[in-house]
Amino acid sequence: MAALGVFLCTTLPALGSSNSCERTAISANAALHPQDGPHVDLRFRLDKEAFVASLSMNLVFLDWMIEVPREDTERIDPSELAVLGPRLEAYFAAQMPVEIDGVRVAPILRDLRLNDPDEVLLPLFPISGWRGLRKVEFFLDYPVKSAPDTISVVWPAYPPDLLSVLPSKPPLEIAVEWTADGLRSQHTFTRAEPGYTWRRPTGGIEARLERVPVPPAPQPLIPAWMTLSIVVFIAGFVAAAIARRPPRTALGSGLLAAVVVIVLRPSGPAFLAFGTRAPRELPAADATATFEALQANLYRAFDYEQESAIYDALARSVSGGLLEETYLGVRRALVMEEEGGAMSRVVAVRPVRTGLVSQGEIALDDGRRVRAFKVEATWQVDGRVTHWGHSHDRTNEYDGRFTVAAEEGGWRIHDAEITRQERVDTGDSPAPAPQPSAEDEEL
Repeated sequence: MAALGVFLCTTLPALGSSNSCERTAISANAALHPQDGPHVDLRFRLDKEAFVASLSMNLVFLDWMIEVPREDTERIDPSELAVLGPRLEAYFAAQMPVEIDGVRVAPILRDLRLNDPDEVLLPLFPISGWRGLRKVEFFLDYPVKSAPDTISVVWPAYPPDLLSVLPSKPPLEIAVEWTADGLRSQHTFTRAEPGYTWRRPTGGIEARLERVPVPPAPQPLIPAWMTLSIVVFIAGFVAAAIARRPPRTALGSGLLAAVVVIVLRPSGPAFLAFGTRAPRELPAADATATFEALQANLYRAFDYEQESAIYDALARSVSGGLLEETYLGVRRALVMEEEGGAMSRVVAVRPVRTGLVSQGEIALDDGRRVRAFKVEATWQVDGRVTHWGHSHDRTNEYDGRFTVAAEEGGWRIHDAEITRQERVDTGDSPAPAPQPSAEDEEL
């Protein structure tokens, strides 16, 4: 459970804990996901002073997009960057309109550089050769004066997919990651739908999470309203009797006084409640709905960029040692992303079956006993990894047993055990995928 929601080296292509792990993953998945032909790695980020597009494209993509005169068609010499830079800036200023709060903004190109390709990967590019492996990398800055509410982008370039088996090669789909306002999301540009508009989300963490029902509170054996009504009835009856009213009148006065008090103060003061009885058991439907909301929120924590936000979101779903364990698993995945360059995200979580097993109490680490229930669940996770400008989807299915406890902040997943994990999508090729270890495959 430590790596819940995290894609590791062998789980999805090209994401690992080190550069050597990345190369191993690429080699192992070469038959499954060859990265030949044109590609561009595209990411957008909203910073305080600028909306930034980060691009890394190979020479096949670059040559399709603009004319790049150079001495050697297989490479770009560093001395030729002085000519390439203005051409790229002019191309994107004209062909990729970016509107910030409805105003079109021109880009400023910076940090244009060339990659240092690993010749070990050259066999993966039988069509493109060195032009497929060599890349230009740069940033486009779109200045912002204040935090924008909307940003619109239209992506212009869709070279043909040279790996397609169709006689007429279809245009590539361009996968992109968008980071803004502390959240990361994925999008795909296509020739049919080349535009995307980001809108600033409203509300905090709670606005993005599923609503989790509140645990039922213990109920007093004698509620306050009952004690209050009895006291008022007796007082009204005694007062009528002292005034020498007929017994029927005295009884009616007491009942009337009790009804008036209950209407005006239906709950009664807390000090008049006596005794405590255990909360009622949850209906099975309520228990399964509670768990599924917690599970969905656990995965949504991965949408956040800052460590503090990830931890806060996770703390609304899991507790105790499981919280720290899950948080560290997420952090390890983020570090691996920084090293390997791949983007790996949970796209969707779908409950398949959730069944209530039992209800009762459990002891927490501090000795307190709290209400809890256990469920057995089957669910599917859709994941997407983006690398070399391509995205690949896979779906895994899991079985697990979970204990959900009524903590101080509400229901939390207190314990978990994954009992089965299986890839259920068809993949992109009939070639078998590498078999991951149990830790690496966990989502």
